[in-house]
Amino acid sequence: MRQRSSVSYLNFSPGRSLAALLVAAGLALGPLPSASTWAVSNEAHLDRQVLKAMKDGQSIHVILIGRGDLNTLQADLRRTGVKNTELVPIAHGIATELTSSLITWFRTDPNVARIVYDAPVRLSDTPFDPTALATAYPAVVDAVPAWSNALTPLTGRGIGIAVIDSGIAAHPDVAGRVIVSQNFNVNVTGTDDAYGHGTAVAGIIAGDGTASAGQYIGIAPEANLINLRVNDGTGGAPTSSIMNAIMWAVVNKNTYNIRILNLSLQASVQESYRTSPIDAAVEYAWLKGIAVVVAAGNSGPDSALYAPANDPYVISVGASDDQGTAATADDTLAGFSSYGATQDGFSKPDFVAPGRRIITALAPNSSFALNYPTFMVGTQYIQLSGTSVAAPVVSGVAALYIESNPTVRPGQLKGVLLATANPVSFAGSGAGYPDAGRAIAFIGLVGNADHGLDPNNYLKVLYMAAHGLAVLPLVSWDTVSWDSVSWSSVSWDSVSWDAVSWSS
Repeated sequence: MRQRSSVSYLNFSPGRSLAALLVAAGLALGPLPSASTWAVSNEAHLDRQVLKAMKDGQSIHVILIGRGDLNTLQADLRRTGVKNTELVPIAHGIATELTSSLITWFRTDPNVARIVYDAPVRLSDTPFDPTALATAYPAVVDAVPAWSNALTPLTGRGIGIAVIDSGIAAHPDVAGRVIVSQNFNVNVTGTDDAYGHGTAVAGIIAGDGTASAGQYIGIAPEANLINLRVNDGTGGAPTSSIMNAIMWAVVNKNTYNIRILNLSLQASVQESYRTSPIDAAVEYAWLKGIAVVVAAGNSGPDSALYAPANDPYVISVGASDDQGTAATADDTLAGFSSYGATQDGFSKPDFVAPGRRIITALAPNSSFALNYPTFMVGTQYIQLSGTSVAAPVVSGVAALYIESNPTVRPGQLKGVLLATANPVSFAGSGAGYPDAGRAIAFIGLVGNADHGLDPNNYLKVLYMAAHGLAVLPLVSWDTVSWDSVSWSSVSWDSVSWDAVSWSS
C-alpha cells in the first residue's frame, strides 16, 4: 500500500474566470487579467518543498489542486501511469506521489493550479515518569464547579467533540460515548488506536473516571466523542487525510452535534495561514460553526510558524506546568511549549493549559503501553506531557461553555474565553488560563474574536465562486454568513485559482 508523508501530532475539491487579485499581505481589487496574463499564469504554482524535491531529483507526496473538474485531472494522472491517488475535496485536489519528471509534466498541465507538498504532521509528546499525582488540571481551568452546580450542572452532555488523531480505543472512561468512528488514512484499516495518542486526548476531554473511581477525570465528562482516525499507527498522518477528516466533520456537524474539533497535531512545514491547505480546512470548519482547538507545538520560543496553530481563527493552546497544584501562583510555562509571532504577525498561543505530567486514559496494547511501561499509572492510565495534552483541556472547557450557551458561534466563544481568562505572569501564556466558571457566568456583550480578520485565500476564492463574483468587493469578513457556502456547491470550471497569490 502506498506510503505517504505525514502531518505532526503534539503530544507532544479555462472557462469563465473569477477575477480578483488577492495578495498574501491583503487583498486588492482589480479588473479581470488580460489573456496574456492568464497564459503566463497557467503554469502551476509549486510550493518550496516541491521545488526542492525536483532539484534533488526526488519523488514527493503532493496534492495537485485542480483548475476544473477533478475527473479530468484524474484522467491526466491515469494517462501518465499514476494510479495510487486520493481525492481531497476540501482543497479541490488529488493526493499522490510524483517523481521530479512528473512534477515537471504536471506543472504545465492546464488542469493543475497548484502543486502542494502533502506535508508531514508529527506526534511528539513524551511520557514523563509519574513521580507525583498530577490531576490538578480540572481545577486549574475551574471546571469542577460547573460539574457540581446544583441548579444546572454542566458536564458537556450532548456536545460532540471530534478528535482528529490516532483513533480512540475502547476504555471504561469513555464507554458508550464514542458515538461514531471513521478512518481517513488510506494506509491502514480500522479506527482503533494502535498508537495511544488519540485515546489519551479523548480521556482528557471527556473521561469520566470510571476506571479510577473518579480519581482521574476529564474536563467534560459526559461529552460525546467523534473518533476520526488519521494516524498510521506510528505517529504520522498525511495532510490530505487530516483535511478529509475535517471535511467529514463539517458535513456531519448537525448529525452528531459536532461543535468542537480537537487537533493535537502540527504541520512540519512553515507557511503563512493565508496559503496553508490545513489552515484553509480548519477555517472552513470554524466559519461553518465548529470551534477548532489546536496544540501550539513543542518547539519552545519563536516557533509559532506552523499550521494550524498559526491561524488567527483557531484557539491555540500552549502548555504550562501546574506543579500538581490547583493554585496558579507556582505555575510556569513548560519549557517545550511553542510561542511567538506568526509569519502574519499574530501572537500565539491564545491560551495555556496544564500540559505536564497529565494522567489520562491508556489505549491497551498501543505503542504507548508497549514502549513506556514505566510511565503507566496502574493498567488503565498513562502520564503524558506536551501541548497535545494541553489542547484537549481547552476543548473540554469549550464544551462546558457551549452546553450552557448552545447558539454561540466559534468567534464568540473565543471572545468570551479571552475576556474571562485568568492571566499568568510568564511569557508565552497568551491570555492565560481559560476559566470555565467565569466564562459560563459571564454577562454582557459577547465579543467576536474574528473581528478584523481576513480568511485564508482558499476561502476567499470559495466565497467568490459561491456568490458568482467576478471581482471581490470590499468585504467585512467577520459579518459574512458562511452557512450557505459549501465546497460541494461550487462549479469548479468557473473558478480561477490564479485569482490568489500563492507566494509563501
